[in-house]
Amino acid sequence: MTTSLFTFNFNYMQFKERYSTLRISIKFLAIIILTDIVLGSVAKALFFNQKTGKYARSTYAIEETNAELLILGSSHAIRQYIPEIFEENLNKTCYNAGAEGQQLIYQYALERMILKRYQPQIMLLNIDENWLYTSENAYNRLNDLYPYYSKEKDVLRSIFIKKAPWIDFQMLSKTYQLNSTLVHIARYYMSPQKDYNGYRPLYGAMKPVEKEANKNTFPSEINHDFVSVLKAIIKDAKENNVQLIFSSSPNPVPINFLQNKSMQKIIAIAKEENIPYLNYYNSPLFTQKWEFFHDIDHLNDKGATLFTKLLSNDLKAFQ
Repeated sequence: MTTSLFTFNFNYMQFKERYSTLRISIKFLAIIILTDIVLGSVAKALFFNQKTGKYARSTYAIEETNAELLILGSSHAIRQYIPEIFEENLNKTCYNAGAEGQQLIYQYALERMILKRYQPQIMLLNIDENWLYTSENAYNRLNDLYPYYSKEKDVLRSIFIKKAPWIDFQMLSKTYQLNSTLVHIARYYMSPQKDYNGYRPLYGAMKPVEKEANKNTFPSEINHDFVSVLKAIIKDAKENNVQLIFSSSPNPVPINFLQNKSMQKIIAIAKEENIPYLNYYNSPLFTQKWEFFHDIDHLNDKGATLFTKLLSNDLKAFQ
């Protein structure tokens, strides 16, 4: 009898300890979830109320702009296409939705989110010559779009899941969606980032260089997923009756693209799909005109002004 009673008491104590541990664990989990919801809600409110900076520009492009001419692309777009000049020369409202450091797959995601809401008359996509080559950064930098996942899951999930199979689980956390943006929010609040309808000018001229070594060194093969993405961009534009036009901004040193499989494929796709491609990479108006360039990859404001005037005049043929 004594042994049975001892066993009962021992089992009861074990049950009590386990129950207590479970209660503590549940409380701890509830605190984590509640904290995540509260902090995530605060971060979300701060994020979507930004007035300047890269996220404010993205949000404006996705949720607000109704520009008749919309510009997409990397830093070659945001730093070199001036909306004011397009508006004056083409008599169309214009917004520059370029995003520094972002590659083709980002442009696809941005296009799809924008086209859900409205359809611009013309979508001008600045083409970078290496966009069809495999690039980890093309996916890694997509975390700039994490804050939009809750609102734009129907667009973003199929894009994110290629490199993040657990994306739905990751996005359960509201703070995870926004934690990489907090530093930017604070920085842009303390030091607002000026832009002109999305355009961010560069000033100062670069020093002359003899050649541009990196531009003539290319990977061996292109990425077929990125080829599919480029074709999807074209398909979405056509289905929404948007005039899609490719363009490439000038380079200070001539580039031979004959061995660049990415560039050759882009040119071939544009021709197959009947997409106009205004390519100014080797324009003699800019070759070795160092006063027009801020650095080897970007025009300064003086060069961007000349380039945008030239491009806007050429675009008149498509009105």
